[in-house]
Amino acid sequence: MQRVQTTWIYFNSRLFSPIKRETRAGFGFPFRGRKGLTHFAVKAFLASVIFLLLSFNALIAQQTIVATATDYITHNQFARADRYLDSILRLNPKTVDAIMMKGNVLLNQAWNNGAKSHFNTEKAESIFDSSEIDASFFIPIIPLDTSIKIDRYWNRCLEIDPTRIDIKKGLCSLYSLSLRTAELERLLIQMQGMITENEDNAFQYAEYARNLKIRGRFDDAMQVYALIAGMFPDLAGIRCDMANEYFYAGDFNKALAFLDSTLSKKEVDQTSFINAAAVYSTMGYYDQAYNTFKRYSEKDTLIEADFYKGLMMFANMDSGFYNQLRQFLDLAKAQSYYDEMQVAEKLLPYGRAPFTLDDFEALAANTKIARYYRVLILQRGVRQFKHECLPLLMLGSFDCSIKNFSAAVQLLQGEDCKLITEQEEQWGLNAGYAYYKKGEKPEALVHFELLFNAQNNFIQQAAKYFAAKINWDAGKKEDAKMLFAKVASAKTPTKYSWLSKGFLSR
Repeated sequence: MQRVQTTWIYFNSRLFSPIKRETRAGFGFPFRGRKGLTHFAVKAFLASVIFLLLSFNALIAQQTIVATATDYITHNQFARADRYLDSILRLNPKTVDAIMMKGNVLLNQAWNNGAKSHFNTEKAESIFDSSEIDASFFIPIIPLDTSIKIDRYWNRCLEIDPTRIDIKKGLCSLYSLSLRTAELERLLIQMQGMITENEDNAFQYAEYARNLKIRGRFDDAMQVYALIAGMFPDLAGIRCDMANEYFYAGDFNKALAFLDSTLSKKEVDQTSFINAAAVYSTMGYYDQAYNTFKRYSEKDTLIEADFYKGLMMFANMDSGFYNQLRQFLDLAKAQSYYDEMQVAEKLLPYGRAPFTLDDFEALAANTKIARYYRVLILQRGVRQFKHECLPLLMLGSFDCSIKNFSAAVQLLQGEDCKLITEQEEQWGLNAGYAYYKKGEKPEALVHFELLFNAQNNFIQQAAKYFAAKINWDAGKKEDAKMLFAKVASAKTPTKYSWLSKGFLSR
């Protein structure tokens, strides 16, 4: 499988402009640490990571050296780049940019030609991601021996010119790309005086934490986050980003703790208000979400809280929701509240007409409604249709998708439900997966085995794959191999076929 070659370019991630909206599906709330409205980590198509390390001043200083070496590197002519740089250094051994580019040659050789990769197993196994396994699942890691060699070049540069901040940032990138957390932390501490000159640096330097996270070092990443947050004791936004990281990792207790820390600060920016409210809402803390939206709205004379109040009233079967949302629509403008207006207009008819189970199912399954709003529609269904299975199962699947597995297993109990085959298979898989991720493997196996003959090919293969893993871990190797083989040889392969082949090749 060919590895994707990328260049990371970092922009200012603190764009305080949540007013600029666009239609979003699923998790649409802005999150500086992910691709959202307020954070940009752009993957260019050039074949190197070299531009991480070059500042504008460095380019001006010795354009010819940098440009010539860069041209060789981008064409994978690493030997020619080395010879060219050596010729410069023979004339002047202290040419900083030439020494720096020697490190870049090694970095790009490793990146393009066999850097060890971290395989994103969690994404690959997730039942909520049906995409095929491709290069995006493999995150390159710079080998330690190569990293140490580059380290020597760049520290030599700093011995000659200690003012080169671009090279210090390059070292931070190098340490994060090669999983050298201790070295990264030491360097960040040394750079603290410079980092704390501007609070935007907190979010830019947190990118090094995210480099560790996507390479499977979540705890190390959060350790680096905490170090940076400690440099900015009054900065709400970095703590909100940490809350988001814990939320996406399924650690709701820590997410809540960092949300509380975010909102305890004297100054809270717009992005943090929105993110905090969205996470509170998604996790089911609706009062906290409303209070956060209210603080946000009061600070900037906005009406986000008016919409959310109406949505809460709808969820609670309070007929006053109609007037509340009508009032919101009278004041709202699509440029600022497009998503909220779309939801409000979908709900208004049910102030004058019955809200049926079919209506509920259509709204609850509408992925154009952001999840932090849609969860309240799910709550309305559970409350109104008490004797129906569908709302409970849909809410359970929602909880499973956000990694709230303890809640999911309580809701995904559909033994006495009369469901069509498609629904029965889907929720059976969700239940098995929730038990599996919760660590209750015997219960998970019961659900998976019921799906070995599922009509849905993806569901059948997922069930067999997870059942095989459970058997493998339980010491039933032959049973596991048999199941892996069936999935691996399926006529219509899914990503679980690829994963099963991987197990069989061990």
